[in-house]
Amino acid sequence: MRKGLKYKAIPQIAHLLHLATTATLRLEVENEDKLASIKEDGKSIIFAFWHGQLWLPAYHFRNRGYIGLTSRSRDGEYITRALKKLGWEMVRGSTSKGGARSLLKLIKQIKKGKDIAITPDGPRGPRRQAQSGVIYLAQKTNSVIVPGGVAFSKEKIFDSWDKFQLPIPFSKAALVYGDTIEIDEDNLTDEKINYYTELLGKKINQSVKTAEEMIGDRS
Repeated sequence: MRKGLKYKAIPQIAHLLHLATTATLRLEVENEDKLASIKEDGKSIIFAFWHGQLWLPAYHFRNRGYIGLTSRSRDGEYITRALKKLGWEMVRGSTSKGGARSLLKLIKQIKKGKDIAITPDGPRGPRRQAQSGVIYLAQKTNSVIVPGGVAFSKEKIFDSWDKFQLPIPFSKAALVYGDTIEIDEDNLTDEKINYYTELLGKKINQSVKTAEEMIGDRS
């Protein structure tokens, strides 16, 4: 298949698959009232989900004008086009290696009042190991980090680096917003950055655990 055709066909297939899977889920959401409280305080939100759990948030956050971050790779192009079909606005790049330009773009968007979503272990891993870019971003913009977790009663787990989770249509699903993180410090030492980065990973994992407990027995 020609490159240009792939860039059109694959995002369209992904969009249709989203409709066929996520739109049919029996979804339960925990702690969504936190989001309204944060916005009432005049702050922006940085959602943080593991890369392998992106499928449900991508659909649940559709048409809200949220900002997503995708790599400049070929896969990043596919994801960008697919998410735009769901009403996302996109920034290309990374918050890890060589990501200063991407961080500046995200800072500008947040200062306009936008909310963003990031995968702290993306775009290449290690799986479920948070990187520090989200911490810098929250500190520079006085935003609130909202860790999130997802679980499905029935799913297909792909043999990819992130063990990507694709729900089976009509299965039960849970989406949990965990305990928030705010960086109330003007100067972050390396020790503090490591502390908050580890804390973020723990809070995302706790959100995932809570979502799995909400689903219960998957047998």
